Formats: sequence, C-alpha cells, structure tokens
Amino acid sequence: MIDADDPNALFSEFEDLEETSNSNVDMDDDDDTFLPPKKMASDMNSHELRSMLVERGITPKGFEDEDAETLQKILDEDYERDLEGKKQERKEARILAAKQAGLAKRRQKMDQQLHEEQVELEKDGRMEFFLQLVKSNTAPSTARIQLNDVTSRSMAKALWTTNCIVALDVSRMQLSDLAGAYLCRALKNNRSIVKLDLEANLFGPKTCKALADALLTNDVVTHVNLESNLLVKNDAGSHDVSGVAAIADMLCTNNTLLYLNLWRCNVQSEGGHQLVNGIMENQTLIFFEVGNNGLVQSQYKKIAEKLDLNKGRYEAIRELHSENERKAEAEAAILKAQEDEKNKKEQLQQWMEDQKVLRANQRREELEAAAAKARAEAAVRRQEEEERLKKEADEA
Repeated sequence: MIDADDPNALFSEFEDLEETSNSNVDMDDDDDTFLPPKKMASDMNSHELRSMLVERGITPKGFEDEDAETLQKILDEDYERDLEGKKQERKEARILAAKQAGLAKRRQKMDQQLHEEQVELEKDGRMEFFLQLVKSNTAPSTARIQLNDVTSRSMAKALWTTNCIVALDVSRMQLSDLAGAYLCRALKNNRSIVKLDLEANLFGPKTCKALADALLTNDVVTHVNLESNLLVKNDAGSHDVSGVAAIADMLCTNNTLLYLNLWRCNVQSEGGHQLVNGIMENQTLIFFEVGNNGLVQSQYKKIAEKLDLNKGRYEAIRELHSENERKAEAEAAILKAQEDEKNKKEQLQQWMEDQKVLRANQRREELEAAAAKARAEAAVRRQEEEERLKKEADEA
C-alpha cells in the first residue's frame, strides 16, 4: 500500500506521464581510440616466434613464414577475445553511468515538483486546506476546487490514496493536457470517484490515454464529461488521434461506464472510426455524446443504433433487477409473516404454559392456606376443650 506521505512512492506512480529525453544507452561502441595495439607475428624474429608457439603448446615447423602464419591466427583470436571483453566492460560502464545520471535526473525532477507544489500551496491557503481534507478522507463527497497545472499534481496524488470524493468537477479551468493526465491517472487507484467533469480545458491525447488506462481496471466511474476539449491536438499542435484510439480500446472492455460526453472535441471522421469500433464492442454505455465533431453521417448512425441496443439491454437489466427486488421483498414479507405467526404461536403456547404454572401455584397456595387454616382452627378447638375440661375439673 502506498504511503500518502511518501513523495518518492507517489512520484513513481505518475512519473511516466512527464516528457523525458531519450536516456537509452547506445549499445554500439564505435570509439576506436580505446582499442589495444594488435600484435603482429611478422614483426617477431624466429626466436620470438618459436618461444610463443611453444608457450601455447604448438611445435614449431622450423619454417619462419609458416610459423608466423600459425602464430598470427592465434594472436588474432586472442585479440578478438580481449576486444570483446573490453567492449563489454565499456558497455557496462556506460549503462551504469546512464543509470546513475537517470537517478540523479529523476531525483532532481521530483525535488523540483515538490518545490513547485509547496510554493503554490503556500500561495493558496484554501487549496492547502482542501488537500488536508482530502488526505484525511473528510472532504465533501461533491467537490469543485480551483486548480492550476501545479496544484493538479498535488490533487492527483492526494486522490491516489483516498476515497472520500464521489463527484469531482475541474471544468473550465484552462488546465493543460499533462494536468489532465495526472488527474485521470489517480483513477487507477481511487475507488470513490463516480462522476468526473473535465469539460472545457486544454486536455488532449495525454489525458485521454491516462483516462483510458485507468478505466481498464476502474470499476467505479460511471460518468465522464470531456466536452469542449481538443482531444486530437497534442502539445506540439499536431493532429494526434492516439488518445481517442485509447478511449475506443477502453470501451471494448469497460463494463461500468454509462455516460461519456465528447461533444465538440474535434474528433473528426478518423477518430470517429476508432470510436465506432470501440462502441460496437461495448455493452453498457447508454449515453455517448459525439456531436459537433465532424463525424460522417454513417458513423453517427452506427453509434446511435448501438446506444439504442445498450439502452434496451440496460432497461431490461434494470427491470430484471427490479423484478428480482420485488420478488425478494415479497418472499421476505412472506417469511416475515410466517416468522411472526410462528412467534405468535410460540408466545401463545408460552403464555398458556405460564398460566398453567400460575394456576397450579395458586391452587397449591390455596391448599396450603386451607390446611394452615384447618390446623389453626383445630388448635383453637383443642385449646378450648382443654380449658373446658380444666374448668370442669376445678368445679368438681
């Protein structure tokens, strides 16, 4: 689990969104300045030739030209083997240097971002307070807070580890494509946001790709509004449908999204072709606004027809769920009535048993009381009889 207070861990979840220079190591070493000198048998005298052959377990033939040719083949093999070893050492050294440089660059980039975010938050106390609410999972479930390109990063990182906001509105803030990508990336881990309003910003292919990537696994988001964003315009101002294509691919597998608004996003027929292919594989999207995008009529028609099918399926599923709920409620009512009747009978039986015991106790008490009364009366009679006998005895 990511520690919300660990900037390095959070940075790693978003760093691939940033533009980075090509840091691949050049595997081809065309620098000949390091090459060791090559030994030539032709430069050796007969004694040197004989000694080197003997050292290698080869018996000299005694003919200098033949011995030189034999030794030169061995020297060439040794040279090639040593050369490959040195090249590998240089390659490993370059890889290590590039890795160290990359780590240093990454650390520099992270420190730079943290500093930028800290400076922005110091200037915006309201935003700083709201972020604390988000991090503590006490922010309002419906949220709209003014962001810029820097504070969008702070918000995205806070959303990554929290689950309190259900509806997030960042529309009409002139946020960059990278800022949008950060916010959408948070959906890969966030499981509380259901509705996301991204209308009228500067979002493009980066935002689309981050959104599509997140919604491949996110099973919570149902509503996304991207209206009035030039989704096919990249940072260089060039036409780029890769983001729209990513959204189309996401639609092929996502079964949670119900509402997607791409009104006036300059998708054009090329992007429309991608979206048609995506919606044809989707079974759950019931509102898909693609108007004012330059699509051809046949594309609008196919999308509308598919949405009608999805809506019919959605209504049938809802009706089935409602019917199941009604059946479940009816069954629950029957079971409750049966349970109430059973409880009533058990209570009546218990009451009758209690009354029986009560009557038995009352009868026993009455009998005991009658017996006690009889004993008392007998005692009185005995006493009276004794007194009478004594009186008669005294009179006699």
